[in-house]
Amino acid sequence: MKKLLHIVSSARGNQSYSYGLSSSIVKKLQAKNDIETVVEKNLAKEPPALINEALIEVLYKQPDTIDQNENHLLNYSNTVFNEVQEADIIVIGTPMHNLGVSAHLKAWIDQFIRVGKTYKYNSDWTRTGLLKGKKIYLAIASGSIYSEEDTENEFIEKYIKAVFSAYAGITDISTYRVDGTAYQNFKVNYEEIIRDL
Repeated sequence: MKKLLHIVSSARGNQSYSYGLSSSIVKKLQAKNDIETVVEKNLAKEPPALINEALIEVLYKQPDTIDQNENHLLNYSNTVFNEVQEADIIVIGTPMHNLGVSAHLKAWIDQFIRVGKTYKYNSDWTRTGLLKGKKIYLAIASGSIYSEEDTENEFIEKYIKAVFSAYAGITDISTYRVDGTAYQNFKVNYEEIIRDL
């Protein structure tokens, strides 16, 4: 049995298309009877702190060099890391905000990625991710149709795949999209979008 972590990053609550899609993914995975536990983390309701001058110094230190006075700055970061480490499957929902992920999701990722925790440097200064073997389902909602009409400006999937691969070693990422939410008379069928899941 597996543990699933559901990351919600839209500020629209139950009206959010990315939340509707990511929730549908979670329900379908649960219906397959291999999910024992689901942990939902709503970043809009409990926003991650932005990195400040004190925190950034500690985030880039090797874990064994962090003293007790600095460790309290990492409470949220440690929680994020532990939740991802314990999960077999991560479902991430994000709206497109100005061609990028939501600010809440970006702040969460910045707290999650840590040298010596999610990745390490090798002797030749290449990186090795330390959280291999996990599966990510990415749910994106956008007002326009970037997956077909404007692929040049599709940065979310590229960014998520790049950052989790390079800095966590997670490469098994499947993307599902709700496109065109700003179009007149828009309607959505989540089950159709995830029919191949």
